[in-house]
Amino acid sequence: MRNYISEGRAVYEDYNHGQFSKRLAEWAIGNMKVADPTTGKLKVLQSVTLSEVKEILKDNNVKLPDGTEYTAWYLYNMALADYPKALKTDESRAAFVEETICDPDCNPCAVLECFTAKMCCMGEPIFWENYL
Repeated sequence: MRNYISEGRAVYEDYNHGQFSKRLAEWAIGNMKVADPTTGKLKVLQSVTLSEVKEILKDNNVKLPDGTEYTAWYLYNMALADYPKALKTDESRAAFVEETICDPDCNPCAVLECFTAKMCCMGEPIFWENYL
């Protein structure tokens, strides 16, 4: 059985309340790729640090629920990697993070669920016990 749906995942989600842990966010962000605008080849994302994201969110008056800082960090970097044309500014990326995490009709675990689905579709196992 693949490591997408496992006892390890259930333990991880219980422990982290369906949010990214620091270690999982580091791994996910560290593996993000972007297309080089000149060659079109994939390269590693020049990511934004957790402290920088916290400052950007603060500067844009974004207040998030407790326990979501690593999910916000992941989302901010995902916005850089996946939506460079649509989310061009710190302000737009901060709004994206806030609206995604604070979506009132969405499951609080939705970001982690989407990430898990992406990894599953790419055939990339997640060894949940490494991220507790």
